[in-house]
Amino acid sequence: NILLVNSTKSKIMYFKTTLAAPVHHTPVSILGRPIERVQSIKFLGVTLTETLSWDLHIKLVAQSLQRSVGALRHLSSRLPTCLRKSVYCAFIQSRILYAISVWGSAGRESKLLPIFRAQKKAVRVVFGLRRVHSSGVVGWAHAHTKSTFNANGLLSVHNLYSLMTIMEVNKSLLTGIADDLFQFSARSSRAIIPAGVKKYLHTNFFYAAPALWNLAITIKGIKEKIGLHGFYAMVRCWIFETQSNGDPDARTLR
Repeated sequence: NILLVNSTKSKIMYFKTTLAAPVHHTPVSILGRPIERVQSIKFLGVTLTETLSWDLHIKLVAQSLQRSVGALRHLSSRLPTCLRKSVYCAFIQSRILYAISVWGSAGRESKLLPIFRAQKKAVRVVFGLRRVHSSGVVGWAHAHTKSTFNANGLLSVHNLYSLMTIMEVNKSLLTGIADDLFQFSARSSRAIIPAGVKKYLHTNFFYAAPALWNLAITIKGIKEKIGLHGFYAMVRCWIFETQSNGDPDARTLR
């Protein structure tokens, strides 16, 4: 392919397990220029680490959201009500959505809590929620965000992950690459979940995606919309309804 490598912009990273013993690697150079070895690197907007953990990427996304919240705090008092949701989607939700079907399966739900906390803070700031006095307790408490999530049709980071992962399976069917990524039952539209120990597989996209897909197509009306224009709207409506009827933090479908 006549590939040209710019040695000044290149890095090298060796992938390993978290418990792997330190290994000495021979230094690499291109045209006499040594290539720097790194433990993490941003590739196409996603931070990869040598252990293939998403913890660092999640931390950086949460920090990015916090910075956006700080900027929005100065604008929130001047924002017309009709623009608040658009501003939230542009500055907060768009950042959360980027490649979420990849890094959103980082492991336990608690792994996404830094982003969820930043998301709730953004909702309080953008929609002008005031702190309320704690009944029976001296001091002030943050206003609950669940009603604001529901009133504005917003999904938590956990449910945005579920939505976009299901849509990735649907897109693979539309583009004809589904057979390269997943296996489907010959008698139905159900995806075959890879065999293995669940506590390890649930952090893998190729396990989480079929599991969420199979859950979605059991809902009335969704299966009939596979590959059609209204599929996204129906799946989102179902996830939003599940969130609205769920726990006080409006958190997760899984």
